[in-house]
Amino acid sequence: MARLPRPTGRTLALLAATALLAYGAATSAAVNIFHSTLPSFALTLDDGDPVALIRDAQLKLAAGTIPPDGGEAIVGAVRKSVSELPINPAAFRLYGLSSATNADLPGVRQQMAISEQMERRDAATQLWLIEDAVEQNDVARALRHYDTALRTEESTRAVLYPVLTDALESPVIRERFVRYMDEQPPWLESFLRFAVSNTSNPVAIADLARLSRGFPQGPAYSTLDTELLRQLVTSDDFEAATDHYRRIEGADPAVLTTLALTEASTDVNRAPVAWQPYSIDGINPFVLASLENAGALEIESEMEAGFKGPVARKLLALEPGTYGLNAKLRAEDFGGFDFARWAMICAGESEQAPLVNQEAPFDEEMSLNANFTVPKDCPVQIVQISADTRVRSGYVTLVLANAELKPAQ
Repeated sequence: MARLPRPTGRTLALLAATALLAYGAATSAAVNIFHSTLPSFALTLDDGDPVALIRDAQLKLAAGTIPPDGGEAIVGAVRKSVSELPINPAAFRLYGLSSATNADLPGVRQQMAISEQMERRDAATQLWLIEDAVEQNDVARALRHYDTALRTEESTRAVLYPVLTDALESPVIRERFVRYMDEQPPWLESFLRFAVSNTSNPVAIADLARLSRGFPQGPAYSTLDTELLRQLVTSDDFEAATDHYRRIEGADPAVLTTLALTEASTDVNRAPVAWQPYSIDGINPFVLASLENAGALEIESEMEAGFKGPVARKLLALEPGTYGLNAKLRAEDFGGFDFARWAMICAGESEQAPLVNQEAPFDEEMSLNANFTVPKDCPVQIVQISADTRVRSGYVTLVLANAELKPAQ
């Protein structure tokens, strides 16, 4: 049996070198895989990996496992990491956060500034800088970091939108925010939609729109005025609602002083300042062209027999004085105990007696006539038409054919 040749020293050295290179490559690959997810394991393979050093310290700091003298340990990890990877925003941010626990605010600000310069898109840095700017009452700087953070990661929006919405209750912040309404950063549309829907103070959003000469133009923003009008009315901020309506580009101010059924006064995008037919269970509303008066409109509400509730409403902003009301209605498929009610009240004053409160049985033709006085402490009025029908099978139709207001003679 032939013997294998004895390996020479050169061959053994080559094999050892190859194995060493393979081990190094495997180790390096493992470190790259685990230095973010399992940094402590990565450090057993390479105790100088700059990413693992910082990630390990971050996790220990978050878990509260850094010992009392851990500040030195963090500084040591930061120094070692920076020596391996000089452009290292994560290391400077970690140093800043650890310094914050020791109230070393000048040091924190310096390190956070370095981190921001190296990596402006880092959301954690921006969040810290926002807090720091707020603490120093530097509104412009805080909003600048909001802008950067919101551009950086969409995930920050869930955290920052509610905070920024509440912040807009401050007049100073609203004034500083106008520049973003003009510049229209990519997050503005979704933020304004969130703010209008979720604010506890819609008057603040209306004031922001006033300062900005309206919401930005374009399809993305086209429904915000409607949404805000309804929020203002829902929160009983009636004067703010009518004031905002007057500032909407293209809105007809005459709608605030008339009950006539026109294109402008039945525009669904301007309800409830314009006529708002109710669309709720048991009732289907329509705005239709009048068959009797060319160019005129009618509000038709088809309801299940037995329906009892509001049919349509509208806001007015009449000056104090005495007025005459004349309204024409008609009904179809009605019964003997079906009634229509026309009411007008001072908005937000439910305890006061109604300015108008008239009831009439359904008929093929109905007229409501009344004189009423708007007092000085009644800047906004609500008109509401209601129906009260008897339970039976089938449907009933109520039509508002015409309505007008005139100063009483």
